[in-house]
Amino acid sequence: MEKLEAVIGYTFRRKKLLEEALTHPSYDSVYCYERLEFLGDVVLDAIVGIYLFKRYPEADESFLTDLKSAYVNSHYLHNVGMILKIQEFVRCINQPPKLDNFVEAVIGAIYLDGGWKNAEAFIKRFILDREMKPISNYKNILFMVAKKCFNSEPVYILVKEEGPPHKKKYTFKVKIPGKKVVGNGIGSNKKDAEMIAAEQLLLKIKKHYPVVRDLLEK
Repeated sequence: MEKLEAVIGYTFRRKKLLEEALTHPSYDSVYCYERLEFLGDVVLDAIVGIYLFKRYPEADESFLTDLKSAYVNSHYLHNVGMILKIQEFVRCINQPPKLDNFVEAVIGAIYLDGGWKNAEAFIKRFILDREMKPISNYKNILFMVAKKCFNSEPVYILVKEEGPPHKKKYTFKVKIPGKKVVGNGIGSNKKDAEMIAAEQLLLKIKKHYPVVRDLLEK
């Protein structure tokens, strides 16, 4: 615990929070990182969003959304976890393939233990510390398309969840109510699977709707 605290630059008053943030469901299905991951995801999204809003006062909503996606997506957070060497501290039956969940859980733990300012300091030091280019958030694009073209919202459906706790695989499909075409996605977490499904659906409908093509090529 002390070694990791030195790495992240924060000392916990309640060590159990950090321990919980580093516990995978394969090690303990009850006392694990999942609730802290949920909280950390919310805190991360808010802090990154506020930071970018202030840094780019002239940027439009689309730019800010896509740039936020670059900082909060699972692949980038996994790399942050590798830099912090979080895998060395995780309690898991088998080493998990991705570390993004643990990074978010650590953020949630810091927020509960030390409040907003300490969580913000961690995020600015390890996540917002490099320049990133905006990346397309296909879920947001699909949402905009569904509202503009169909006056509806996309519906995501979990089709299958398989694999052991340390190596889950999720299959999602997404559809727009009233339309037959669907998008399918498979990922190691629900976010990635939904994003892949959204991208596939957009690619299927873009030739019929110029607005989709414009958003994807922007």
